[in-house]
Amino acid sequence: FVSVRHDYDNHETTYSVPYNASLAPQSVKLKLIHAMGLDYDEAFDDKDAEDIEKMSWYLIADDTPEFGLTASHFINKRGIIMTHYILDFDGEILYEKSYPSDQLNKKNPMLQLIRKCSNKIVAQEQLAQEHKMEKMFISMNMFNLRAPRGKK
Repeated sequence: FVSVRHDYDNHETTYSVPYNASLAPQSVKLKLIHAMGLDYDEAFDDKDAEDIEKMSWYLIADDTPEFGLTASHFINKRGIIMTHYILDFDGEILYEKSYPSDQLNKKNPMLQLIRKCSNKIVAQEQLAQEHKMEKMFISMNMFNLRAPRGKK
C-alpha cells in the first residue's frame, strides 16, 4: 500500500511505497543491489543469475524495504520558488534534484511518479470505501498545536 505524509511545517510531502524486491526483474534487482552497496563481496558475480537472486533476498531480510519519494518547496537565493525531489530506497538516496517550480512540465519523471502514487492512494481509498473499511488519519500538526509552547 502506498502511503503519504504531509509535513506542513517544512512544506514537504513524502510518499512511501513498499517494494518486494524478490518479485522484481533481474535487471532491477541488480540495480538495487548496486545502489544499496550489497555487491561488496568479491565472490558476487553480477552476471550470475543465481548470485543476483541470492543477494536480492538481503533486500527483504528484515522488513519490506520502501521507496520514498519526497517533494518539498523552497525559495532560492534569487527569489525563485523551487521544487526539490528526493527518491530513496530504504534510506539510500538514489536521486536528488531541484527544479524551478514554474518550469515543471508533465514529462518530469519525478512529477510522473508522484501522480502514479497519488492515483494509487485514490484507488486504495475507493477500495476501502467499497468494503466499508475505516481509515485513520493522524496529523502531526494536531499534536504540535496542543503541545504547551516551547515543548515541541
